[in-house]
Amino acid sequence: MDFSSSSRLWLVVSILSLSHSSLSEAAEQSFWKRNQLSGDWGGKRDSWSQRGFDFTFEYTGELIGTSGGISSGSVYQGLGYGGMDIDAQKAFGWNGTTLHISTLWIHGSSPGQYAGDELGVSNIDAYDGLRLLQVFAEKDFGKLNLRIGNLLADEEFIGDHYSDTFVNDSFGQPAAWSANTLNGGPAFYAPGLGLRLRYDFSEAAYIQAGIYDGDTVDDAAGDPSINQHGLHFELGNGQGWTSLYEIGYNGFNVDDNTGLPGWYRAGAWHHSAEFEKHAGGKSEGNGGIYAAMDQMVVREKGDQGLGVYWCLGVSERDRSRFQWSLDAGASYQGLFSGRDEDTAAIGLIYGRHSREASSPRSHERVLELTYKYQLSPSVYLQPDIQWINRPGGDSSIGDAWAFGLRVGMEF
Repeated sequence: MDFSSSSRLWLVVSILSLSHSSLSEAAEQSFWKRNQLSGDWGGKRDSWSQRGFDFTFEYTGELIGTSGGISSGSVYQGLGYGGMDIDAQKAFGWNGTTLHISTLWIHGSSPGQYAGDELGVSNIDAYDGLRLLQVFAEKDFGKLNLRIGNLLADEEFIGDHYSDTFVNDSFGQPAAWSANTLNGGPAFYAPGLGLRLRYDFSEAAYIQAGIYDGDTVDDAAGDPSINQHGLHFELGNGQGWTSLYEIGYNGFNVDDNTGLPGWYRAGAWHHSAEFEKHAGGKSEGNGGIYAAMDQMVVREKGDQGLGVYWCLGVSERDRSRFQWSLDAGASYQGLFSGRDEDTAAIGLIYGRHSREASSPRSHERVLELTYKYQLSPSVYLQPDIQWINRPGGDSSIGDAWAFGLRVGMEF
């Protein structure tokens, strides 16, 4: 990769560092304590918020170098996000209604071309382009909540709390779902038209179900250019439907800042299209089940402390690429004195390929160690190391190492 491309991340970091050192002490405190780098826009941001309009602008960039695997190399990739949330009660007088629209700007190269992995070295790695993301309306009917529009199912199902610091993609949407459905399902970066119903038994206990377009790429062969900008809406077209079901208890919603809250959920997914069986022939659909837990085990104060989590997914082995997957880890916020907002995390992913598949693949395993250094409320730096055992499940490919540095900013 040429110098100008690989140096973008270092340029961003250098600009931030130079800006920090050149400001006067008073101005420095004002700038580096902002929740958003662009501030309050002269009072307009707060004014819009009071009228029901809240804006979010974020940028994540990272430089990742790999050794081993298929070959050694380095890439830069970036992800820009823009979103608007509307409290329709404030804006239009629509009681219990919220609206949302968001976009992505995806650019850069994939580290997978060097690592040769399947589990996904980076969770911002996606097909390049400026695209529409989610567009939905959400309505409360007492304890019943409806969300309808162009939706990301992985944003609401399975979920995470202590795994959201990790960089590897399979710490978010588990491989036992993403690799076994059609084109990854309605998940980052391609939402699907659909609806989600949730019933809240209490502030913490809930049950929910969702149904979505079966092919968010709109091409059975997986050509992402067909829906590159997220504006190609085509329901069905012989690709069936995706549905998810989940029951859970989210103790973080009722946390009193003194106990050890946990979040426990179990669910299932199903895709109605035809899938090829490993032994030949076709099957009517594919599906799987999952269980996940996030649990705080040591608390210092507030959110500071140690949390652990795991997520296990199992799918039908006669037609799935991954028979099962397990990801687990631990995350500690405020590990070091004086760094209360930093997060250190270590995690492991194990994806077991189906024993019935004709290929000699067995498993892929990832160990990740990462540290999120919070420079300010709106800027962080995150060094990351990943060891990838058997990339792609192929024993003929040597283990890969990925070394990354990520920077995130909210404007």
